[in-house]
Amino acid sequence: MTVSVSLRLTRESALMTFEDLRQLMADVFECDPAKITTDSTPDTVDAWDSLRLLDLILALEQQTGVEIDPDRLPDMMSVPAILQIVQEAQAR
Repeated sequence: MTVSVSLRLTRESALMTFEDLRQLMADVFECDPAKITTDSTPDTVDAWDSLRLLDLILALEQQTGVEIDPDRLPDMMSVPAILQIVQEAQAR
């Protein structure tokens, strides 16, 4: 029997890590986590389009318990940028 455990990061817990983000992006983009690297962009991940980016933002908000400013959407075009934006939101 397989048991699935969902990790929910909150403001009180540690900041989101690259590994946390990688797994969440792989789930949202329905790809192997190994395909998500620190160099990943919409050009390198086939399923990374504007609709899936919105799905990712919703998943990030649910996972971390923070709200991501929609004005930051154009800045979320790389893994490091997404991680920085989420960590900044968590630190507020």
